[in-house]
Amino acid sequence: MLLEEILSQLETYNGTFPRLALESAIEQKTEITPKLLEILEECKNNLEDLLEDSTYFLHLYALYLLAQFREEAAYPLILDFFSIPGDITLDVTGDLVTDDLNRIIASVFDGNLQPLKQLIENQQANEYVRSAALKSLVTLVAEEIIPREQLIQYFAELFSREPETQPDFIKTKLVINSCKLGAVELKPQIDEAFELNLIDDLFIDQESVDDTFQKGTEAALIKLRQNRQFTLITDIITEMKSWACFRNDKLKQNNSVFSSPSGFTNSFKPGKAEANKKKKIQKESRRKNRNKKK
Repeated sequence: MLLEEILSQLETYNGTFPRLALESAIEQKTEITPKLLEILEECKNNLEDLLEDSTYFLHLYALYLLAQFREEAAYPLILDFFSIPGDITLDVTGDLVTDDLNRIIASVFDGNLQPLKQLIENQQANEYVRSAALKSLVTLVAEEIIPREQLIQYFAELFSREPETQPDFIKTKLVINSCKLGAVELKPQIDEAFELNLIDDLFIDQESVDDTFQKGTEAALIKLRQNRQFTLITDIITEMKSWACFRNDKLKQNNSVFSSPSGFTNSFKPGKAEANKKKKIQKESRRKNRNKKK
């Protein structure tokens, strides 16, 4: 398949999974990579247009293909793309941010942690993007790309920053990811965060933290490395073929797959854990909206 034909078939959603085009893209990795990088740059500069065209899918395929290719040149582009304030990057990528952005970032990581840390600490960036960036660091540890000790030190620095005065989403995620690492070294800082009421127990409570740490660091790391959510992208076909928009005929027939960003990814997979996660995010969003109105 010619390069132009591959890009043409991947550009627009038509209800059918483009397996052949993706397989051809993988076969022509060298030729298509520069095009995929250009696409990400163009999309970043035309987000409003991208938002209006809900059938445009090429940027999504580009993110996963570049991740599978371990294309380090995509690393700064992806961080730059998702650093844009507000919700617009979530609106044009659906559930990718909460489902796989951490894995995509880890897959294209070029060895420089500084820009990733800048995104995590950027209070103007979307908090779910910042959370995914934080999670990508844990993914790098799970994949033994960076040492656990290095991340523990950075987490300690984040805990030591000027404390907030109310429950904080990112600090809550910091506690959750510390548990994934079995970071018993950080228990004093975590205990203090709970005492100061900085952790939203909708997501994690003190008892859960204590239970995790009692099991020990090694048990936590074994569990972490068995968790698909903390792995690199290795097979775009497997990753995307089960997306709701490619397998839910009812949604495709009434064209409602684009009425919600969740149509982009695999969030319609049944499962209590995933359903609970969505409920928690929705409740958290409502709480924040209420606080803004006060």
